[in-house]
Parts: sequence; structure tokens; C-alpha cells
Amino acid sequence: MKDRKTVLIRAIILCGITTLLLGGFLIYQSRQQTGRTPRSSGTKEFMEEGIVTWQGDRYRRIPAVTTLLLAGIDRTGEITGISSARYRSGGQADFLMLIAIDHTNKQVHRLQIDRDAMTDVTVLSVYGQETGTRLMQVCLSHSYGATKDDNAHYTVRAVKNLLNNQDIHNWYMVDYTAVSTLADMLGGIRVTVPQDMTSVDPAWTTGAEIVLQGEMTERFVRERKTIGEGTNEERMKRQLVFMDSALNQTIQAISEDSEFGAQLLQALRSKSVSNLSEKELLDILSVSEKYEMLPVEYLEGEYVIGDSGYMEFYPDENSSQDWIIRNLYTKVQ
Repeated sequence: MKDRKTVLIRAIILCGITTLLLGGFLIYQSRQQTGRTPRSSGTKEFMEEGIVTWQGDRYRRIPAVTTLLLAGIDRTGEITGISSARYRSGGQADFLMLIAIDHTNKQVHRLQIDRDAMTDVTVLSVYGQETGTRLMQVCLSHSYGATKDDNAHYTVRAVKNLLNNQDIHNWYMVDYTAVSTLADMLGGIRVTVPQDMTSVDPAWTTGAEIVLQGEMTERFVRERKTIGEGTNEERMKRQLVFMDSALNQTIQAISEDSEFGAQLLQALRSKSVSNLSEKELLDILSVSEKYEMLPVEYLEGEYVIGDSGYMEFYPDENSSQDWIIRNLYTKVQ
């Protein structure tokens, strides 16, 4: 039972850390746009089950794949372009990662999605009624809805639109404040500063070894506009640095104290929401824990400053299709 609980805690943390608690979940063994027009949504044939043709070759859908969307939610920052009305105030999904667990080839694929990626987002009126879709940053999809489950529903829908209607079976979303909870429970998280962050703290020079605690933990994973070029691309890399270190320390803490995992799970429960029960999440992780963990991948594209003055990321037209074909399909000989 203790082993099952340990596996579950790892998952929650991955969902929390990469969300900055949950990115490394399944990772235990793997330490190891100038164009302003929206992307093509792909053809109907491309997304159907069975054999499809892509760039001259024929592919068959891998039969057994479980998908899990992880999201880190910022409920305190400015929600650009969105009213503060009740049905439009759920905060932004600032961290997004799609996990695809291939049970056929026993591999785990990870796609980190830029929060500024432009896609069709379902929008709601001030009375909570759907009024269609609008091209905007995928992170804003989470702001719509009156409940956390509603917010998650619209985020999943927007990510599916971004990925050409790719099925997303499960989701786990956690508030960014969870990172400071984790850091404090670990007695601080040791990281190497990947780029000049002296605008946040004078001691955070490139390559400096620091210990993150409390509020500064959140600033390390959330700050963007005052660092480097201010792009989310830079922040995503910083988030992965944090995730890797936090995950290693968490696993060490669990190995030294059998009660740590249970205490951490309890501390994070009120900060997260999922369509999975703890048992269902445990079942997924128990199966996939021994699979090969593949490197994190990203969609290719271009950053531009939109008419509103905010950063926009336009994925290349074939970027989503290419990732899906490479990871969720197999070539037919």
C-alpha cells in the first residue's frame, strides 16, 4: 500500500510541478510568426481513426494511447482582454503540457504548449452562455466558466483545437501557489539560475546556485516580462529547470520519510482539480511508471506582438500534425 501511495504522490507532484508541481510525473526513472493568420485546423481525414496519408506516406493510429493534460493556473495575475465578470474570471493556464502514454510501445511523450499559442477559444457572455469562438492565446481559455471544472473544460477544448481535435482523455490542473507549498515542505528547492534574473533578485545572476523558498519560488517560475526578451519560451525552459530539481528532492524526501508523500498530497488537494479520481490517476501512473520517458518537445512557430500589444505565438501550419503523426501514429509499410 505504501508503494501505491508513493506512486500517487509522484503523480500529483508532477502534476503540480510541471504545473509546476506536475511536470515530471512519470519521470522517476528518466532523469536522465510574422503570419498573423490562424493555423490550419487539419483535415477531417487526418484526425479519423485508422489509416491516413500524411506528406506522401500512410500511417495507422497507435491503438492504445492515454492522454493527460497538465496545467498550472495563475489566478492572481492580470487577465488580458477578459472581463472580470463571474463567468470570465477563472485565471490563466500559464503552464500546459500534454502527456501521451503509448501502451503499445511503452513510451511516454511530452509536449509543452506555449501559453501564448494562438487558437480558437470558446468565449462566454457575462451570463455564462457560449457565444462562439475567438482567436486568442490558449492560456485565456481557462478564464471562462463559473467553476474550476468549467475552467478546465474550456482549457481542454482550446488545446484540442490547437492540436487539430486530438483526443484528450484526462486532465489535472493545479494552482501556481502549490509551488511555494512544495518548496516550503522540502525546506527549499535548489536550482541553478539559467539566465540573468537580477531584475527579480540581485543575487540571481546567470549560473548562480540558489535555494527557493516561499514567495520567491513563485516568482522564479512565473516572472516573464522583466527577464531576458520577456517571452514565454524563456519561462518554459526555466519552469523545467525548477521541475527537475523539485522532483528529485521530492523523491528523496519520500524515500527518507514514508509520511512525507501523504502530507504533500493532503497539502495540494485543495489547490488542484481533475476529472480523475485518485484511484484512476494511480492506475494510469502505475502502468506507465516503467515506460521510457522521452524528451519534452515543443511546437515550432513564431512570436509576434499582437495588435493588443501582447505577445502571440503562431505555431507553424504543420507543427501540430507533425507531432501527432510522429508520436501517436506508426508508418504503414
